[in-house]
Amino acid sequence: MGEKPVYLFYSYAHEDEGLRNELVGHLKIMERRGVVRSWHDRKIVAGDSWDNEINDHLKNADLILLLISSDFIQSDYIWGNELEIAMKRHQNHEASVVPIMLRSVDIEGAPFAALQGLPKDFKPVTSWNNRDEAWTSVAKGIRKVVKEIQANHPEVDEIAAPAQSVTRGVDAPFGIDDLEQNPELFSTEETPKIFDDFDDTEAPKNISVSTLHNDDDPILLKIVNDFTLDIDTAAKQRKTTSINKQIISQSALELINNPEQKRILWVDNQAQNNQWEIAALAKLQIEVITLDSTQQALAYLADDEEGIDLIICDWSRPEALADAPSAGIKLLRALKEAGYNIPVIIYHGEFDKDKRASRHELAMAEGAVGEEISPDELIAKLAKWLSMY
Repeated sequence: MGEKPVYLFYSYAHEDEGLRNELVGHLKIMERRGVVRSWHDRKIVAGDSWDNEINDHLKNADLILLLISSDFIQSDYIWGNELEIAMKRHQNHEASVVPIMLRSVDIEGAPFAALQGLPKDFKPVTSWNNRDEAWTSVAKGIRKVVKEIQANHPEVDEIAAPAQSVTRGVDAPFGIDDLEQNPELFSTEETPKIFDDFDDTEAPKNISVSTLHNDDDPILLKIVNDFTLDIDTAAKQRKTTSINKQIISQSALELINNPEQKRILWVDNQAQNNQWEIAALAKLQIEVITLDSTQQALAYLADDEEGIDLIICDWSRPEALADAPSAGIKLLRALKEAGYNIPVIIYHGEFDKDKRASRHELAMAEGAVGEEISPDELIAKLAKWLSMY
């Protein structure tokens, strides 16, 4: 029997709607992969019987996410209604409740204080240097819970009333204002549409997700937009500005459509030089572990229980090389000797044509699956190999 999607419900304060929107974007990827199904009640407006609607959806949810903040803690409605129902269903093994720490707040004595929270180490989402990495950690944890729900309740997709997401203020529901009803949320100055500035030689003007994947989804479009913007920034930082945005957007969709959440080991003693590429991958729920050396990489792989899908490695690092011509080649040889069969892409900054050709020949001879210098080339190669594993 294959996996069946789990219905989830968001419990959160209206003041945290912006953060909830970010989570919706990340869970949209899980929804697209058939992992969860998030339903938003568009009929809840001021004056409607919102309390009955909320209670009905809460009582039918498989997974209830508590988005914790000071506003959540201060909400009389959440504490007097939603939390009571959620914790009772959790205690009766009728639903799973997962607290997600949005903003730092004291939860000592709270009914959910003993539950395993997200992100990793229950570190508040807003305190992460890269918030997308925080959401990736959240999504990873949610996926584990979803698998447990699917294993224990294989009939979850037959539930008559799927869970809904509602928006409310501190003391009462405020009315629906979800992302799918407000595509203008995706046209801010911070996340402009990037598809309108393609070169004519690259792709048609005004390209959209519909053009790329027969899908009209503003949330997905925002994800692809933001991903492409990060890769474009990475290219400018590396002085390779003539990137192919069509390739980037298509690669993003290919990665989004991958049914499994992927993990990458990135070995580079100057990880800050790759911050934009790493930030872009986090937007697609790809977990990236950064390490400085061959020794650290081998030690990590020896202890890792989750598995690494792909390794990205620089060419040169300040470490003992033995008889290897570079640190990158040293890692390739060490992986082979240790019996690891993980695809490796060499990502470096040698733009001289002849010198790059020499590195390419040596890297491929030693077992690398690719050698790249520009972010769009890297992403395209990465998408290809991750889709194979």
